[in-house]
Amino acid sequence: MTDIQVTCPACGWPYTVSEFVEESGMACPACGQATVLPERQPGKTGLKLQWRALPRPREQEVNADASGKANNAPAVPAPPARHSANTASDIHRSKVNAPKVWMSVLIFMALAGGLVYIRFFGSWPGMPLATLKGYGMLAIAAAYLFIIVLALRNNMFDGLLSIVIPLYPFYYLFVLSGAVYVRALVGALLVAFGYDSLLYLHGWAAGVSGDVNHWIQSMTAR
Repeated sequence: MTDIQVTCPACGWPYTVSEFVEESGMACPACGQATVLPERQPGKTGLKLQWRALPRPREQEVNADASGKANNAPAVPAPPARHSANTASDIHRSKVNAPKVWMSVLIFMALAGGLVYIRFFGSWPGMPLATLKGYGMLAIAAAYLFIIVLALRNNMFDGLLSIVIPLYPFYYLFVLSGAVYVRALVGALLVAFGYDSLLYLHGWAAGVSGDVNHWIQSMTAR
């Protein structure tokens, strides 16, 4: 659009008039004197489209430069690096909860040291060692069930994996979960009574395997 510069003949005030104004005269905005507008051509409102045919693949090969790249082929930008939003949120969460993590480390060291001393170097007053080991294994079993409930509450998929896959709850607690205080407590129990629990599970699995083999032999003997 081209504007028209008009100067008032009475006061000399310059002002601008659009080319699309249909009136032949207009009052001066400064003094109000009527001013005759000059003749003008109506503006073009349509758009003129230009197009050209794209070269065929054969023509692109002919127009290729010495480096082997087509002259009219646009450069393809490299794909941007993908960043994990979960990793960024985990880093932020670890920075925010740094005092909480350090407190859980202190709790773990205190509990693990006390339980290891009681289990291997001393005993609880008035309690036999076998009873102490039994209570320790029961505490680990209760913690195992608690972790399953925690996983089901936080993520149904991890909860189902904790139910189906043996020992997966411990992986969830120490790798995926953010319950640092539960991690400190369960870690101390595993340090003190984990070996006893493994021996008990090994004996229980051997007993079950023996019973199954005996049942299979009795069935095949018939």
